[in-house]
Amino acid sequence: MKNVRAKKSLGQNFLVDEGVISRIASAAAIREGEVVVEIGPGRGALTPRLRSQARHLICIEKDDALAEQWERKFAADSGADLVHADALKVLPKDLPVEGPYRVVANLPYNVGGRITMHLLEDWTGQVRSATLMFQKEVAERICASPSTKPYGALSVLVQSFAECWVLFGVPPGAFRPIPKVQSRVIRLQPFEVPKWKEAGLDYEHFRKTVHAGFAARRKTVSNSLSVGLQRESSEILPALAAAEIDASVRPQALGVDAWVRLAGAIE
Repeated sequence: MKNVRAKKSLGQNFLVDEGVISRIASAAAIREGEVVVEIGPGRGALTPRLRSQARHLICIEKDDALAEQWERKFAADSGADLVHADALKVLPKDLPVEGPYRVVANLPYNVGGRITMHLLEDWTGQVRSATLMFQKEVAERICASPSTKPYGALSVLVQSFAECWVLFGVPPGAFRPIPKVQSRVIRLQPFEVPKWKEAGLDYEHFRKTVHAGFAARRKTVSNSLSVGLQRESSEILPALAAAEIDASVRPQALGVDAWVRLAGAIE
């Protein structure tokens, strides 16, 4: 499929480095009998390797020209299917084979974070693991630890659903066309029960609290929540005390468990 040109509108940069391809395929840790979902197979750098390891491979491709070619290629393979759709709109019920799934993807730089949250929020219990490649800065935000510069709402939300770590870096030269940014491959290992759910919280309330908490990240957590939730500090302080959180710390100092406690206290 080398004759298909990358589209800037879809954020496409096709992986070509054989060493990186092998590392991603190995990192996916696909076991015998498992179903794999590849988001954005592109020209197929990873696809043959994933197909050789999976009981069934499902590729989700938004690009019309690439989707047409994959449909033709998979026509004679009962163990592979193409879903021609936007990954942000696909749900497990739309897939031809039941999960759970191992997800592998070289995600477009412009929507990588959104696709990740879609998998965690909307593919409830159906993601066995996810091996994903992002722009370096997005990968670092997702896997960041508290009290570090990249740590924010995205870090807290992802890590409330899954254990997360950066596996390795990928240089610009591994792609065609060559991007102007560095990339990172990360792994998500979802918890059996998300941390907010284990605490008995409503997810929308938890998500709203976290986003509100980082609304003014240079302020104290008390002031930031006041801004984000549009409440007086006097309403926020009792919740912070109940959650055993110092009102003078900044939002990025709080780990995921602290945000769960705080959301519960506010609720």
